[in-house]
Amino acid sequence: MRALPTPQHLPDPVRPEWHERGQYPRPVAALLGLLLSAVLVGCGGGGGSGSETPVTPTPPVQTVPPLSQSCETGSVARLAFETEPLTGSASEISLLACGSGRLLNPRWAQLSGPALALSSARSPALSIEPPSVGAYRLSVTFSDTNGRPFSGELSFNAKADDGSAAMTVRGEPSVWSGGSLSLRAWPRGLSEAQLSGARYQWSVLSGPTPSLDKTDDSLLIFKAPSVSGDSLLSLRAQITLSDGRSFSDEFKLLVQPPPNAAASPLFGADSPSSRVYPYLDSSPHATALADCIYHPGLSGSSPNNLCTLGRLPLLGQSTGGAAPSVEQVMQRVLVSNDWMGEVFERFLREQDPNGDFRRMLNATTAVVIGSRVRPAFYWSATGAIYLDASYLWLTPGQRDTLSESPDPRSAYGKTLSYSSPWRYVLNNSHAVKTYPVKERGSRDISELRFELGRLLYHELAHAADFLPPRVHASLPSNLRVYEAVPASTASQQLQQQLPFFSQEMVALGRVLFFGETATAAQNAYTPDDITRFFSLDRVTDDYSYSLPSSQSVPREDAAMLLEEALMQLRYGVLRDYGITPRLQDGAASADLIVTWGQRGRIGDAAVKPRVALVLADLMPWLAADSVSKLAAPIQLRRGLSWGQNLDQAALAAGQARPMTARERLNEEALQLDQFGRQEQARRAKAARQFDGLLVR
Repeated sequence: MRALPTPQHLPDPVRPEWHERGQYPRPVAALLGLLLSAVLVGCGGGGGSGSETPVTPTPPVQTVPPLSQSCETGSVARLAFETEPLTGSASEISLLACGSGRLLNPRWAQLSGPALALSSARSPALSIEPPSVGAYRLSVTFSDTNGRPFSGELSFNAKADDGSAAMTVRGEPSVWSGGSLSLRAWPRGLSEAQLSGARYQWSVLSGPTPSLDKTDDSLLIFKAPSVSGDSLLSLRAQITLSDGRSFSDEFKLLVQPPPNAAASPLFGADSPSSRVYPYLDSSPHATALADCIYHPGLSGSSPNNLCTLGRLPLLGQSTGGAAPSVEQVMQRVLVSNDWMGEVFERFLREQDPNGDFRRMLNATTAVVIGSRVRPAFYWSATGAIYLDASYLWLTPGQRDTLSESPDPRSAYGKTLSYSSPWRYVLNNSHAVKTYPVKERGSRDISELRFELGRLLYHELAHAADFLPPRVHASLPSNLRVYEAVPASTASQQLQQQLPFFSQEMVALGRVLFFGETATAAQNAYTPDDITRFFSLDRVTDDYSYSLPSSQSVPREDAAMLLEEALMQLRYGVLRDYGITPRLQDGAASADLIVTWGQRGRIGDAAVKPRVALVLADLMPWLAADSVSKLAAPIQLRRGLSWGQNLDQAALAAGQARPMTARERLNEEALQLDQFGRQEQARRAKAARQFDGLLVR
């Protein structure tokens, strides 16, 4: 048996509880019936058979008390919520199991009152903001681990804000033990002048005690404490203004124990899984998705419990190699919040006019979109791509459900004397725009083309590299994904036919991305040395050299080539890559002085044959002359700053345009994203026992 591979991550850069085995799909008719129930009821086993013959229901074994805010004798669950929340202020509603039980398949619906945004309606907890004064009524349905369905209702009356609540706390209201999460305190109705000199303070009021490091900022980032049963953690955020006035708000976080983990979990402590669920209950693959893709019970040991291609085939096996419909793709999607599936579906319908992403998804078994998936990755252990939902948000409310916990950062390559910034450019401006969280802005779905599009091209290139379209029709159903990889892949062909020239850069890749100690000679390399090594080779980014010493095939090389080529061919977006002196701590990448760089290096004559090889194998539907349409690269100006090199039109006119404040924010965001490459290396080293390949 072949060894298990390790996950493959991007350098950029789940929460409701896992649905256990056998809980999907749920009959829609039964679900609608439960939504109309006014009290919590216990039911006997068995569902409808489709026959119209009346069936006498089996009496319940025990009488279950109505769902309320307390656990009475015989209660399966209880509710926790504010009976008089304030309008415009966030308030949490949680469904908790009584005792050590586990509740599955929660689903909330609004029955009456002004419309609420239920952004996590299939989570055990909701965060709501009543838009106006009035009475509200919600229903909730769920089941226990024996499959018995239950339902209940809650009512509350929203009160008008009298101005005393000048702050609210927002964040995802449920988490598994050990999960990283963030909460943010938002001042309301206070001017910038009033907030000048304000002090924040977070404290724990009740519940399991987490370890809080930095408690004097508007953003609180921490790990959920360990619990043995559903528990409420109550935290308070307080702001004190310079004039002495003080305001506070509380946030009630539902902390749950994760499902039982495998002895050797595939998603270990360095990259734990989080709660997701099949986006479509009615999907024919719903049960397999829940069992096979992303939960603590998946084992990386041998023998393991990963599913075969017979249990969960590639999408391309189901479509016979044809381009899948959007509906077929959505049958393979798992999410941590419904809005993620909704946005992803819109993106495929509106922003994939050539069908590239749908066709490339043929090489996957599933798509996971989660608020705690960070960084994104493809893993041939499961055949799925795992996407960070921060690439998909469109509204502030959607963004509130995302954890702001940053990628872990490593210190690989800190002793080297060069940096290599990059960015995507459209019309001499950043293609990807930054939206600071505090501005609470929205964005149009068309803006996802450049950010999510780049991510998908890269991750799906990995999927197609491991299982290219040419093998989909002949894959044996008894094999797991990583066992079915053909003997010759595009990455192997690149290595054999058009390999790297620079062994110096290969060795530096092990320092930058896998933590090997730099030699004295490597530390002494100047940016001019790096320019000589790199510019005479035929790659587009030093991430192409991401190759651990235990592996022989560089997988990032093919993914980088496809990503940059398709961003230019489909969107007219060009990629800048530069070599500069080392970025010092606290400095801005916009101010780095360029030693060497190119815009659109993918169009270099030496690089094009390598691009053609990759596209022919991974995207055979492209026109044969596609590579010839790549524009020749533009040389960046040596001696000018990275920021001044953004507007090449201004330079051609004899002017060096300084960056605007917004452009500098864009660069700061890119600067953070680039650390993700080193996080990938850290995870690859930690997962070395699988003898696989970490891909970004």
